[in-house]
Amino acid sequence: MSKGLVIVVTGANGGVGFGICHRLLVQLSSPNPPDAQPYFKLEVPGTTYANVAGDSRIVDEYTFDADAGVTIIMACRDLKRAEDARARLYGLLDKHISKLRTGSEEERYARKFRKNVRLELERLDLSSVRSVLDFGRAVTQKYEYLSHLIFNAGTATYSHLDVLGFAWDLIRFPIHACQHPRRNIQVNGVLSKDNLGYTWQCNVFGHYVLYRSVQPLLIAYAEKVGSSARVLWMSSLDAEPEFDPSDDWQLTKTMHSYQASKFQVELIAAELERRTLEAQETGRASNMSELVAPHGEIHHLVVSPGVTATNMSSLLNIPIPGWRWLMLTAFFLVRLIGSTHILMSLYAAAVSAVHLALVPLRAVPTVRNSPRLSPADVEYPFWHSYHGKTASRVQLLRFGSENDRWGNERPGVVAVPVWEEHPSAGEVLLERFERLYAAFEMAEATRGIGKAGNGQAA
Repeated sequence: MSKGLVIVVTGANGGVGFGICHRLLVQLSSPNPPDAQPYFKLEVPGTTYANVAGDSRIVDEYTFDADAGVTIIMACRDLKRAEDARARLYGLLDKHISKLRTGSEEERYARKFRKNVRLELERLDLSSVRSVLDFGRAVTQKYEYLSHLIFNAGTATYSHLDVLGFAWDLIRFPIHACQHPRRNIQVNGVLSKDNLGYTWQCNVFGHYVLYRSVQPLLIAYAEKVGSSARVLWMSSLDAEPEFDPSDDWQLTKTMHSYQASKFQVELIAAELERRTLEAQETGRASNMSELVAPHGEIHHLVVSPGVTATNMSSLLNIPIPGWRWLMLTAFFLVRLIGSTHILMSLYAAAVSAVHLALVPLRAVPTVRNSPRLSPADVEYPFWHSYHGKTASRVQLLRFGSENDRWGNERPGVVAVPVWEEHPSAGEVLLERFERLYAAFEMAEATRGIGKAGNGQAA
C-alpha cells in the first residue's frame, strides 16, 4: 500500500488554491522540503501535540518518499478551468526540475517524484450541498484515505468598490487600507440554490459538509499510515465578528458577510480542535463525539494567505482601465513602507498553508505552548472599532503568510481572541451546523422525499 499523501485542495484552479498546489509540488519534489522544517520557536519547551491516546503508531510528521509521490485532488466547480490549471501545474513542476543541477541527488529525487505525481480533478460546487455530498461519495469510492483537506475556496457578494473612499483611505492609512479594506461594498440577502446564505454556505458550511462527508477517509489515513490527518481552514486578515449569532448565523442580514464568514471559520475550527485535544487527553470526546476522530486523529488548523491579487477582485466591478496594475503598484508600495502581509505572488501567499501541511505538528505553536502570544500583541481593528476594549483571552492561533519588504516569504502567527460577548459561539454554531448537515444528508438519502428545509429552523 502506498503511503503517499492524498491532499484535497478546494478552489485549486486559480488564486491561492493554485498557488498552494504549485508550492506543494515544488516542496515535495525535494527529499527535505524547506517548508517542512520547523520555523517557530516554541515558548514552552517540551509541550507538543499529544500522540493519539498514547498510541505509538500515530506520529505527527511525514516521511517523504519519491516513490510514493503525492496525489492532489483539485476540487473545482469548473472542470474546464481545472484541466487548464492541471496542465499549467505539471508544466511549472517540470520547469522547476529542469533548473536543478543535472545528475545531482536533488534532480534524481525530483525526477523520480515527478513520475509519481497525480493531479486528479473532481467537481465540487460549495453552493450546492448535493454537489458536496456527491464529491464525498466519489472520493470515497476512489481513495482508501485522505491525508489533508485544504479548505481554500471562497467568495463574496461584492457589488462594487468605493473607489474615491479607497483612494482616500490609501492616502491616510495605506497599510490599513490594503490589509483591512472597508470600501469593498457587499450586498446582503443573497441565497444559494439550497436557500442558505450564499457567502456563508460557500465559505463555511459547504466546507463543513465536505469535512463530515470524508471524515472516515481522514481517520483511515491515521489508522493505515500512522500519521495524524490535518484539515486546514482558510481564514483572512479581515475576519471580524460582523454578525448576530442569534438570528443571523447564515449571514444574510449583515453587510459584511465575507468578514463574518471568515470569523465563523475560526470559531468552527477552534471548536473542532478543542474537541480533538479533549479526545487525545481523555481517550474520548465527551460531547458530539462523532464530529471528531475517536481518539483525536484529525487536527484542525487555521491559515491565512495574507493579501495578494486574485481573480476574486474582479467581483468588485472596478470601472477604471488598468486598475489591476494600479492595485499591484499600491500593494508593492505598501509592502515597501512596512506591511508584512502583502504578498506579490500566489506561490508566496501559499507559504503558511504548505508549511502547516508538511511541518511536524510538534513544531507548530499552540495556545498552550505559546502562552505569551496574545491578541494584545497584534492589531485587531475590529476589536477596538466594534468592542471598544482590549482582548485578553485567546481561542486559537491563526497562521498567516508574511514577507519582508524585499519579498522573502515566511509563515507567521497571530492570536485570535475569544468573542467575549459570545464566548460559546463556536460550540453553538457547531451544533447548528451538525443538525443542518444531518438534515441534508437524510434528505439526500431519500432523494425526492421531502426537503432539507432552509436551515433557519435549525
